[in-house]
Amino acid sequence: MSLILVDGSALVYRSHYAFIRRPLTAPSGEITSVAYGFCNGVLRLIDQYRPRYLAVVFDLPDKTFRHELYTEYKANRKPMPEELVEQIPRLRELLAAWGVAVLEKSGYEADDVMATLARRSTEVCDQAWFFTGDKDFMQLLDARTGMLKPGRRGEEITTLTAEDVERIYKLKPAGLIDVFALSGDQSDNIPGAPGVGEKTALKLIHEFGDLETMFAKLEGSKLTPRLKRILTENREQVLLSRTLFIINRQVPIEFEWEHLRTVLPVGNEVTRLLGELDLRRIQNLAGRLARELGAEAAVDKSTTVVTAADEAAADPAPQDPPAGADAVVEDTPAVAATAELARRGYRLLADEEALREYLAQLDAQQPLAVDTETDGLRVDTARLVGISLAQRERPAAYVPVLTRDTESVAEDAATLFPVGSELDNSSWVRPLLAPVLADDRILKIGQNLKYDEWILSRHGLPLAGPRYDTMLASYVLDPGRRSHGLDELVLDLLEIRAMSYNELFAAGSRRKDILDVPLPRLAVYAAEDADLTLRLYDELTARLAASDLAPLFHDVEMPVSRVLLTMERNGIKIDEPFLAGLRDRFAAELERLEASVHEAAGTPFNIQSPKQLSSILFDKIGLKPVKKTATGWSTDVSVLTVLAEKHPLPALILEYRQVAKLQNTYVETLPTLANPATGLIHTSFNQAVAATGRLSSSDPNLQNIPVRTELGRLIRRAFVPRQAGHVFLAADYSQVELRLLAHLSGDAALTAAFQEGGDVHRRTAAQINQVDEAEVTPEMRSRAKAINFGVIYGMGARALAKQIDVTTREASAFIDTYFQTYPGVREFIDTTIDQARREGYVKTLLGRRRWLPDIDSSNNRVRSFQERIAVNTPIQGTAADLIKLAMIRIDADLRQQQLAALLLLQVHDELVLEVPVEELDRVSELVRTGMEQVYELEVPLVVDICTGNNWEEAHA
Repeated sequence: MSLILVDGSALVYRSHYAFIRRPLTAPSGEITSVAYGFCNGVLRLIDQYRPRYLAVVFDLPDKTFRHELYTEYKANRKPMPEELVEQIPRLRELLAAWGVAVLEKSGYEADDVMATLARRSTEVCDQAWFFTGDKDFMQLLDARTGMLKPGRRGEEITTLTAEDVERIYKLKPAGLIDVFALSGDQSDNIPGAPGVGEKTALKLIHEFGDLETMFAKLEGSKLTPRLKRILTENREQVLLSRTLFIINRQVPIEFEWEHLRTVLPVGNEVTRLLGELDLRRIQNLAGRLARELGAEAAVDKSTTVVTAADEAAADPAPQDPPAGADAVVEDTPAVAATAELARRGYRLLADEEALREYLAQLDAQQPLAVDTETDGLRVDTARLVGISLAQRERPAAYVPVLTRDTESVAEDAATLFPVGSELDNSSWVRPLLAPVLADDRILKIGQNLKYDEWILSRHGLPLAGPRYDTMLASYVLDPGRRSHGLDELVLDLLEIRAMSYNELFAAGSRRKDILDVPLPRLAVYAAEDADLTLRLYDELTARLAASDLAPLFHDVEMPVSRVLLTMERNGIKIDEPFLAGLRDRFAAELERLEASVHEAAGTPFNIQSPKQLSSILFDKIGLKPVKKTATGWSTDVSVLTVLAEKHPLPALILEYRQVAKLQNTYVETLPTLANPATGLIHTSFNQAVAATGRLSSSDPNLQNIPVRTELGRLIRRAFVPRQAGHVFLAADYSQVELRLLAHLSGDAALTAAFQEGGDVHRRTAAQINQVDEAEVTPEMRSRAKAINFGVIYGMGARALAKQIDVTTREASAFIDTYFQTYPGVREFIDTTIDQARREGYVKTLLGRRRWLPDIDSSNNRVRSFQERIAVNTPIQGTAADLIKLAMIRIDADLRQQQLAALLLLQVHDELVLEVPVEELDRVSELVRTGMEQVYELEVPLVVDICTGNNWEEAHA
């Protein structure tokens, strides 16, 4: 039996920021991001861990005993965003109707309450879990207390135990208190020792054992004079920090364990509220759990979740544990999994004869679902663990490629890692399976197939023939849905709950290594993925056929996926020595900026401390504050931007922050992402993310490297051709979105400006200001450019006024004159919004749809946002479609002409290639033709092409 304690305040923030770019809303227009994210998070915990007891613990806004010890404790915390504050009452109402235990205690933090409950839980259960990502909780871990750490969006929850802490930090959990006391915590404004980071702090505690010993032996130690001085001068501050870090496990709080019994939100009142908020996913999940657990939870707690442990206590007679119970996996995992494999009708093809027999029964005329299991997510280094297959009228099957013998190895406190030998089956798997995967008659189906195809090809199992990616089919049908992941899709479209990755492992497992999973259990998980992917294929194919979106899927998304795979595998080289030099340069620049900041301030201070910065700006210098937060005057980017016009210090602070971000995000990180064997970086291009159809890039994100500052351009200089005699070629669409605006609006004047090949911003400026083009000043052109692009993104008078530095009235007059000059643009905007209201969606030229469910919202902010999307999507989405078509054509031409040039990157309206110098003329013409002639518009498409010896030079 177990207890889960949920850090409620942290889950509120996670739920809010998970949907910050696309908030969830009810039919009434009420934002429901927090309600959905919070309820979903708690239900997933119940689903995965089946706790007997569960409580949500919140922080109260009151001061705590820590504030009495240190008045500046958490002084730099930003106030809760207004749009988040508005959602809290509804969440409280939901939790009350649900009946889940909610605890809080004035004068104490949630950490203290949770620690107290965990300590006292020995009365009723044998395991307590903290659901939180807060590192402070690590000090509390012991043999019966662990952490469940939330993953990033789309990632699984991970467990952390006392053994994990000892393995990672080489300290007992309680020893971390001294480490944190030295390094401090910027988010909580706990000072620690200035300049001592976590690595240094950890070394100090490893060397001395604890703070008292360290301070006693400091003078005679071999530490540097500087470090000795810092520690000596800040002794009291460090000891105070330790006191602040210690979580109180003795909070005087009254509760009854029976009130903490786990319940499900299936009562009448909570069901009514969930329906009112249109949280059907929560209702479905709660209903499924109630059916699986054989219990219907009521608000008065008269019925609760029943677990195997509960039933065993009530009836000690031997019996089979119920499905979903705590003990199922941990009892006899291999035997239970084998039974499950047989019940589901799946096959484990663990030897050559079984695989040969299975493959002989496959039908080359039928689609084949293919899925891979790997020992990691990094596609350029992960090892192939196994392959699952599924075809209609045949059982789904799993083929183990890499296995580990762990049956004789006990995992206990002394043996954290099983050491069984690994067995590679590829010698018999490859010759049997390769011909099937390479059969160009068989349609291959996959979920995020691009990943599987690269993994398979790296292991000598290349795919051939037609492909079908269910993730991309879902994306084409509804690009705005929250997730196109397999588990989400089968739950929504097939009403089937797939086994999650976490369920492969016993609750509380100290590590999650797929090679440790018994083969029958892994076979169930893997074969199910292939089986469900095949079922999704049937469902999505029918939906595509019923729509007019099948051409977009088959002619654009699937072909461009092949091109993206080629680009990812090509990779791009980085100049690591150059980056090493950049690290020194950025460090020197930060030191220079720090000195300049202190000089401008007239005194040294901690640049990273908002409270100290606020005191300097508003008390010492006397600048006028712009906006206030719960803890004082704000010093965020918007405030510093305004204040930079009044004094040099804010501008220096902004520059310091920008350089620090570049250093952390790129200069320090890029070398760690290079493939250790080749030195190439293999970014992942994501098709099913942006609702407009645009591609995104991750691990690393190469689309957001800045180019407008000298230091940002230096980072692009670190990307170089892989061999001598090669150069980069960058081809960029010129003003493609404005050209599409002219085409879509049909405005005669805007169309003529592009057809005649003039400077559209200069012409707009001349017409708005009623002067000849020769009389247009740089200021006039700049304003016209801001309006031209602002129209595409729904910029209003206030935003334009701020951008071009005029009054709101003047900006409004500029916008009015603009629409008088280009009346077709005004008509296009009005017509597009009206059409979105009638049909519920907007389309690109190629037919890509974006659904706008809140276009008629009664909430003005939500409705206005949807209207801006309605206008922008046909333009930006068509631009995304055009460059995808261009990529398909250019890739095909490069192959047909057998050129050595490589497509490397796509960055919005730009393509980057690596080209041998002797091919440069041919490739330049090929790329220009491929991009400019990709689609016939009323205005010409124009491409700017530059070359260089690195990426930055190719933009000169």
